Amino acid sequence: MSKKRNRIFINNLSKIIAIISFVIFFIFSYYIFKLNMLPSKYVLIFFFSFILLYSFFTLLSFINKVKKKIKIINMVILTLFSIVFGFGIFYIDKTINFVDKISEETSQNKEYYISVLINSSIKEIKDLKNKKIGLYNSGSQKNSLKATEKLTKTISFQTTKYEDVIEMFESLNNNEIDAVLIDNTIINLLESELNYLNVSLKKIFTFSINIETEDIVKVVDVTTTPFNIYVSGGDAYGSIDRVTNTDVNIVVSVNPKTQQILITSIPRDYYVNLIGLEDTNAMDKLTHAGYYGIETSVKTVEKLLDTEINYYVKINFSTIENLVNAIGGINVYSDFAFTASDHIHTYNYGNNYLDGAAALMFARERKSFSNGDIQRVKNQQKVIKEIINKITSSTVLISKYTTLLDSMSNYFQTNLDSKSVSRLVKFQLNKMYSWQISNQTLIGTDLYTYTYSFPSMELYVMKPNNEVVEEAQHKIKEFLAN
Repeated sequence: MSKKRNRIFINNLSKIIAIISFVIFFIFSYYIFKLNMLPSKYVLIFFFSFILLYSFFTLLSFINKVKKKIKIINMVILTLFSIVFGFGIFYIDKTINFVDKISEETSQNKEYYISVLINSSIKEIKDLKNKKIGLYNSGSQKNSLKATEKLTKTISFQTTKYEDVIEMFESLNNNEIDAVLIDNTIINLLESELNYLNVSLKKIFTFSINIETEDIVKVVDVTTTPFNIYVSGGDAYGSIDRVTNTDVNIVVSVNPKTQQILITSIPRDYYVNLIGLEDTNAMDKLTHAGYYGIETSVKTVEKLLDTEINYYVKINFSTIENLVNAIGGINVYSDFAFTASDHIHTYNYGNNYLDGAAALMFARERKSFSNGDIQRVKNQQKVIKEIINKITSSTVLISKYTTLLDSMSNYFQTNLDSKSVSRLVKFQLNKMYSWQISNQTLIGTDLYTYTYSFPSMELYVMKPNNEVVEEAQHKIKEFLAN
């Protein structure tokens, strides 16, 4: 190739690279404005600087008489810009999709299972045609009826209703019925308070019904007005749209004016009045509120703490396990040496390195401690704190950013709208505040009593300490008023 042709080729290539690089920068700029999380002062400085740089490098690209070496250096710089901004577009698009996904309105689905004794000859749902299926007739009658009606579209069967869940399983053991229609609440009961029955089941059919949702959001300007977020931790793996009991019940009070956060933890077995159900005096464990929908949990916590919940966040077992694994595990200090109830995970007194499964079990365990739920709440707070520390005080957020988003996208849900999320992030980046975090935990006394969900049997609950509850109410009110 002659020198003249070579120069023409370099000049043309330089112009093409300049045009492509500018287009990529333009697309990146669009995504920055669409994200709307960066403070305006930083955005203006950034764009003013790069517009000047692009003007200079583009000018070099289009002046044919510039030396070959300078042209090549110019092309290399523009190519590097293109690569950097290209990755920027990818990360920003990922962030926008994540925020939109966790904030979008999703349905609530309650799963039901047709189960038979483990040694039963019945293997498929079709084998139950015209046979007897037991149904525990308590709790939300509306949901039970909905589930029964949906099942009739699959097979024809006879329904035997029970007011006593123990009687239902005794009938199953005695072959008076062929199967049972149950949900996760009853399965959890079989594995805990009713484990003495030694009922071993196998699921032969699973289906879900849609739970009616209610708009309970109370929108505020999150950058100027104090607000409460209820964190609901479901006791199940899988999709976040599943309606489950709640292992974690935390109210996070945020005051953007004073840069303070107050975390109020409520034991899962707290004996409270479930608000919004058919029965206006539905005394039950707080954990059971989650199985009637997130709205029931929110209203119940509002009544208990005498405060307004603005937003909620839903997480579950998969959220914690996937998140901890995504950040490479966490180090947690244990106040006791113990082996968890699963007989798999063992923890030493002092520091413990935990992967996702171990961290989840550490946060769930209560039977190993004399103060049961109180210690579990403390351990939950430790896990949350260490996750935050790992993400914010290391290179994890940068090096594993997309992995973090992927790990939570299907297991995290909130009714905090995407615009408020963006405003909150922009607010923090603009001021770079150091937030002061404080905790309080509700306590009570052990009690065995009847509950709304299982009125025929006594279950363990925690009777609230009214003085502690009133003190927590006062502290939240004072916190939000500052």
